[in-house]
Amino acid sequence: MFSEPAIALSDSDAAARDQLGNRLRQARERARLSTRDVASRAGVSAGFISQLENGKCGVSVGVLKRISAAVGISVADLLADEAPVARPVLRAHERPVFSSDGGLQKLLLSRPPLQQLEVYEGTFEVGGSTGPDAYAHDNAQELFYVLTGHLEISIAAETLILGPRDSVEYLSSVPHRVVNIGATPAQAMWITSHFTPPLDTNPLSALPAHQMKE
Repeated sequence: MFSEPAIALSDSDAAARDQLGNRLRQARERARLSTRDVASRAGVSAGFISQLENGKCGVSVGVLKRISAAVGISVADLLADEAPVARPVLRAHERPVFSSDGGLQKLLLSRPPLQQLEVYEGTFEVGGSTGPDAYAHDNAQELFYVLTGHLEISIAAETLILGPRDSVEYLSSVPHRVVNIGATPAQAMWITSHFTPPLDTNPLSALPAHQMKE
């Protein structure tokens, strides 16, 4: 049973409530989330989200933080005088970097929380791979693009060898595996387009959990 948050915005400030509601609805629709999805993630009721989007109530700062995180936008952007045109810059030194036991280092290029777009850059050591077995994840369209070196990618029963600037597309729900078959380290990118935002926004989910470590 959800308990509704205390109202923080004044009932007389209709313009501010309307602006907040419109921003929230736009962010939720961009993320392709229902009011129930957002409510579940934020720990409130779907009815409260609907009232908030329609400017019929205010919201406490703590609850607004949870709601903004659920739709992938900052509280500042929800309350700004002008709607944001881009997400904040993710500086090189801020990027999450993960290493696997199989000789693969991955950098997350898209800013968390993950939404429709998920982008990684990876470096494979000689003989490095995504793991001993093929793996599948989510239900998304994925493009694998080789920057340098030569990589072998297995997608279901098909095996392909890719060189620099080669790419291949597949569904991430199909088991796949990548291995560096060259004599030098290889670099590649994964560009994933989710049909709906992944519920698990942990970047480690891009590889089998037992394969990854910070």
